Amino acid sequence: MTVRILHHREPRYGWSFDSPDIPGLVGGTDEYDPAEAERAARFALECEAEERGETPPDSIEFEHYVPAAAAA
Repeated sequence: MTVRILHHREPRYGWSFDSPDIPGLVGGTDEYDPAEAERAARFALECEAEERGETPPDSIEFEHYVPAAAAA
């Protein structure tokens, strides 16, 4: 399973992230932190699987996207 995570930077507010692959996943940090976004995504997927009575995905690949202007 591949999960895309989109990172956004707002001056004076820090970083936020969301994912088109996990509805409702949103979070934020002061610094760009892909590991925190991955932890949040894993947790969301585990909760979704538990609600359906299924096991969570055992193999997840993350793709992080940062707009060029934010990375500068």
